[in-house]
Amino acid sequence: MSKPAIAFVHPKTAELNATMKIKLNWDTWAKRGAVDSTQLPDDQKVLLSAGTELDIHWDQPEGNHVLVSVVQPIAGFHNWYFYNQEDAVEIIGKEPDNNPTDVPPEATPKGKALEFPGFQGVYYIHHPIIANGNFTWGEATHGGDRIPVNADVVNGMIRIAKVMQDVRALLGDRPITVNSWYRDPVTNQRVGGASRSRHLSGDAVDFVVRGIHPSDVYKRLNPWWGNRGGLASSNTFTHIDARGYRARWSY
Repeated sequence: MSKPAIAFVHPKTAELNATMKIKLNWDTWAKRGAVDSTQLPDDQKVLLSAGTELDIHWDQPEGNHVLVSVVQPIAGFHNWYFYNQEDAVEIIGKEPDNNPTDVPPEATPKGKALEFPGFQGVYYIHHPIIANGNFTWGEATHGGDRIPVNADVVNGMIRIAKVMQDVRALLGDRPITVNSWYRDPVTNQRVGGASRSRHLSGDAVDFVVRGIHPSDVYKRLNPWWGNRGGLASSNTFTHIDARGYRARWSY
């Protein structure tokens, strides 16, 4: 017989001032490892009920799981894994210091050559990331000033470039200005990005659509993007990322 799900509720104390939560839409195991719950002993997992909301410090994808750090420890631990299946979990809100101020480079000179770790050949900043696409390596690397630290970041750029092509088509092929794409760790801290920002992984873009206010961009993309990743809006730009589970917030 399986254990009944626990409706876990945090004590409402002044020190629990986190602005992020994980919401569980199904009865879901909180696990100490990113493995099937049947592979873990009882003291390494807790079954939580649908509707549970936990205050968290941060979240990050781990394969087919999401790892979070809860504010109030569960069974003595802060870090827990949740299996990411369809709409089982969602992240609500953002880190308190996540207030990015990144802007596009003043100019992107044509012809600048780039080399990426793990990839052969030369890439030019004015060339599209996707064949016949609208988004360039220059936009992804901030004019060639931010070179990916590894091949995973480059793959993240390619992954979100495909998404951005779909975004552009969905919004009527209007021109899109990229404020921020890949950020190296130093730049991410300097511009006020989240400690585990998806910009660090290359699969996030902050952008502006000509003629459409960011709040309207958010409203139009929200049902379409669903549980495939993060979506956020400020007064001046829209954020989208491909973390692989639903996350929503505003700046």
